[in-house]
Amino acid sequence: MGKRKLSTPKNPDVMSLETPSNDQTLDKDYKGMGVVYVGHIPNHFQEKEMRQFFGQFGDILKLRISRSKKTANSKGYSFILYENEEVAKIVANTMNDYILCGRLLKCQYIPMSRVHKDTFKGASRPFKKIDWQGRAKVERNRVKTTEEHQKSVKRLLKKETERRRKIAALGIDYDFAGYAAVAPKPRTKTTFADEEDMEVAEMEVA
Repeated sequence: MGKRKLSTPKNPDVMSLETPSNDQTLDKDYKGMGVVYVGHIPNHFQEKEMRQFFGQFGDILKLRISRSKKTANSKGYSFILYENEEVAKIVANTMNDYILCGRLLKCQYIPMSRVHKDTFKGASRPFKKIDWQGRAKVERNRVKTTEEHQKSVKRLLKKETERRRKIAALGIDYDFAGYAAVAPKPRTKTTFADEEDMEVAEMEVA
């Protein structure tokens, strides 16, 4: 059999357990401890609130809320590692189907033999919210290079040409200047072979 990981379905209310290979689990290093899967977490419940609420049952060694890599928002489920296995079982039984802030929690005890070794990867790192809007604003307001500007103009002219073609295909006689009339022309650089050619060019201009 190939290696299989502890997997979570798209619906975070239910935890699907698959048995990983022995070298992919936490069974050896975390014997006697217990892991609880908590699904359907309220949106405003972050690591601090989770520790305060679930820490009432016993000592929490590790806690990781699954988050989106793109937005850093919570996916609505987490994993909690308790120092005592029995405490983890009590938490799973007690808090399953518990209504918290209008959300019906789904809790499940996970045997250590089924917990993948990367389940708590990055759990010790403090959560840092990423200002995606600020980054996008900086990128949008950035001064474009000449190559980027030319590429943008080329794209606009291509779209305009396609728009003209569609209008003509409909039998509409509609003539408009469009972006092509005001689009900046690509710069050309004149080079001279020697000083005599430069002098001739200056005389012609004069």
